[in-house]
Amino acid sequence: MEAAVNSQGRAGRLAGWAAAYPQVAVFLVALVILSATSADRLLKQSQAPHFVYQADAFLHGQLHLRVKPPNDNDWIYYQGKYYVSFPPVPAVLMTPLVAVFGLGFNDVLFTLPFAAFNIMMMLVLLERLRREKLSSLGLRENLWLTALFGFGTVNYSASILGEVWFTAHVLALSFTFLYIHFAWRARRPLLAGLFLALAFDTRTNLAFTAVFFGLQLIFPRRPGSWLAFSLKEVMVKGLLFALPILLVGGLQMAMNQARFGNPFEYGHSFLGGPAGARIKQHGLFAYHYLWWNLSTMLLGLPKITDKFPFVDYDPNGMSVFLTTPLLLWLLWPKRKPLDYKIFWATALAGLLPCLFYQNSGYVQFGFRFALDVMPYLIMILVTGGLEIKRREEILIALSILINFAGAISFKRSGPV
Repeated sequence: MEAAVNSQGRAGRLAGWAAAYPQVAVFLVALVILSATSADRLLKQSQAPHFVYQADAFLHGQLHLRVKPPNDNDWIYYQGKYYVSFPPVPAVLMTPLVAVFGLGFNDVLFTLPFAAFNIMMMLVLLERLRREKLSSLGLRENLWLTALFGFGTVNYSASILGEVWFTAHVLALSFTFLYIHFAWRARRPLLAGLFLALAFDTRTNLAFTAVFFGLQLIFPRRPGSWLAFSLKEVMVKGLLFALPILLVGGLQMAMNQARFGNPFEYGHSFLGGPAGARIKQHGLFAYHYLWWNLSTMLLGLPKITDKFPFVDYDPNGMSVFLTTPLLLWLLWPKRKPLDYKIFWATALAGLLPCLFYQNSGYVQFGFRFALDVMPYLIMILVTGGLEIKRREEILIALSILINFAGAISFKRSGPV
């Protein structure tokens, strides 16, 4: 009897702790779920450890790789040396760990805590919208939307693999959440600029989400004013915002110049294979790619197979409305306040470069480029008047089921 009472007491204390600190509870639960889904992938380095090899190069005082890459997937061979063309912030963060564990460092284990942090930050952001009276949703509804972001979007499959492309997405999201936090109402411009710089030096297209800070600064929402700002405030905050961006951007340009003789060349122009052929013919970004990317994002369908379960993901990509059906609600907002328009402007700015990019995200489950702006899309849903009732809960559950299937099958049943 006493043991049962003690057990109930412990359970009650845990429940009370989770209620008092829901963000921390979300982080821990998310970390457990992501780790369990990652399963055997936790035990070894991923098949695309580009950031590990770049970190090793940094530790040895050089920009080119110290050893030959383990495969030929998106490595750059230029003038007799191997390079990593992906922006280097994740490699910089890995450097102390690679110094300890060497070239065998497990990039999957590195990525998972950042992925859990992102899910926690989604809840933090949704609760902020509630406090600012931009949302009528309570904690329960916000937990539903947090689950949607974490496990009902392409975030799920992207978070559990490691690999250069997906680790970049995950870390860029971490920096994006912090950027949104500090850019809110343009209150912390220096930190906002720092985290935007880290975001775009992880995923380059996120440089265009500077639109968010700019609009926060110009439309400060002072009582009784729609458009009212101090020119001095704009100049001072704008300068503080720009300083870390110029510093990080300048360092990246110097790195590009040292490697490829061009401050604007990351190295992607020297890719081989089909991507290299496309780039040589049409360029890295071109109107030529727009329909390919746009049709994949909006209309891409799964593959039909002759084996159970008779359907499989298309590694070229699938519609965001197929992998996350609740996003259909983006088409029918109930209201359009100023913040709703700011979130849309930011999401479009961050996504637009990807639509002109030389591939649609292959290999992927869903349309992974949408992940870069998913926090803004969730905020659009909320500020657009989304309600979480039985129908929405069913759609969220369906989204989670779809993306759980994707997380389990991705790169197991299809191309690696």
